[in-house]
Amino acid sequence: MATLSIGLSPLSASALITQPNGTIMPLDSRNGEVQLYTLFERRGEAIDYQADGNTAPSTFSPLCGFTAELVLTQTGARLGVGWYNVDPAATAPPALDDIHPIVPVGAPVGTIVTAADIRSDPDYAGGQIGFALIGAQTHYSEQQWNQVCTGCIPPGPWVTAVIYTSVVTPNAFYVAFEDGSVGPDPDDFNNDGDYNDYVYFFSGLTCTGGGEPCDTGLPGVCAPGVTQCAADGLTCQGLVPASQETCDGLDNDCNGTADEGDLCPADHVCDRGVCVQACGRGEFVCPPEKECNAAGFCVDPACADVVCDAGQVCAGGQCRAACDGVQCPFPTVCRVGVCVDPCSNVTCEEGTVCDGGVCKPSCPCTPCPSGRACEEESGLCRESACVGVACPPGQRCDAGACVDACAGAVCPSGQTCAGGACVDAASATATSGPTGSTGASLDSGAGGGVTDPAGSGGTGGSGGAGGAGGAGGAGADGAGADGGCGCLVAGARGSRGAPLAAIALALAGVVRRRRRNASAKAGLACL
Repeated sequence: MATLSIGLSPLSASALITQPNGTIMPLDSRNGEVQLYTLFERRGEAIDYQADGNTAPSTFSPLCGFTAELVLTQTGARLGVGWYNVDPAATAPPALDDIHPIVPVGAPVGTIVTAADIRSDPDYAGGQIGFALIGAQTHYSEQQWNQVCTGCIPPGPWVTAVIYTSVVTPNAFYVAFEDGSVGPDPDDFNNDGDYNDYVYFFSGLTCTGGGEPCDTGLPGVCAPGVTQCAADGLTCQGLVPASQETCDGLDNDCNGTADEGDLCPADHVCDRGVCVQACGRGEFVCPPEKECNAAGFCVDPACADVVCDAGQVCAGGQCRAACDGVQCPFPTVCRVGVCVDPCSNVTCEEGTVCDGGVCKPSCPCTPCPSGRACEEESGLCRESACVGVACPPGQRCDAGACVDACAGAVCPSGQTCAGGACVDAASATATSGPTGSTGASLDSGAGGGVTDPAGSGGTGGSGGAGGAGGAGGAGADGAGADGGCGCLVAGARGSRGAPLAAIALALAGVVRRRRRNASAKAGLACL
């Protein structure tokens, strides 16, 4: 998994924790007790007990599946731990009655509390939570509520809890407490400073800004990530590892180029995520307005001799990135020059949903960003005004109102936005006539038939590339004639941003039909 630090961090990034009196914590007291470094080593955590310790995040958002485990105690005191709702406007620490116990007083090491799902607790106020060690003195994860060292220069609250981000378990933290008393004088920190008195492992938590989609900065499928909390700030952790390249329109191996290499069977080429018959080989030839290049693609004649850099395509004789200037209608995105639904081929685990091609926890289990609210039915965080608003096909919700999904869209070259999707311009503007509409030259859809009420049925329209001719429309004297077949042209794609795998299956179905008709007279070899 790729991990990249990003700069939007609400966390403290101090390398070492320092008490108000200047003492660096945690200490290695060498008193024969089990120390933090031993604990982390036993649990397989690559954590430096000093350099990776922090006082932040001190408050958290609880996710579904919260657990609390007592993993170490090196004290004779009998204490417990609880959580409390964080009030950003508070000027005093939470009262004891507002601290809700989760690991009871006197619990042995190894105690795991799995039933404490804070998000479903009626006492949960819906915001951030903090943790407190409950005993003779209450010690808080929020340093501001701990006893102030008034004689220190500068004065400040004693650090009584050190927080470590787990490097093994996502959304999990160690909170290590010192249990001794503190007072107003410089020497009143009555502890050995090794923070091994009570160590709790909390899972199912995220910090402010955690759990949000982010970009790792890596190419291809390695780009999508989710922000996670770390000792030095937020990090963007990649969700999809690099894998072997396949013909699917994606940069699977994360080298910056999609669909490179020999990915298709003999006499086929990979074009916009689909393996299609190569031109100039066998019986297949390009339509009159196209020319076959050396790679086996039917292209604009202006591009026949143009060689573009990896990741670029030729249009009108010029090389450009396939998605340059393209703004696909929501929720589709541009991949290798085609607008597709990024979630169409994504399968997420239970409790997670696909959002922009990334599997993330469903919103009942994770906080939504400001201005967005949870739509429990879909599990997605949506614009607050749009929660519960269902729009008809071809529209999307904006500020609580349904608007045309094509508004502001800029489709790939040769396409236009209609019905909320980018379709080939020819199919969007085709009109019915005596011989029916004709499918677009890069469309896998069938040509439409028309009805001639005055006499014999109308003739079905010719199919688009890879599409069958439409059936003739019914007439007063009977059925009309079928239209022409479609030709499998390199680059054929679904006209509404359909999943590329489904398009390949549709094309295969056309090949199986192997129809021939009058289109051959125009110099097209129909499959």
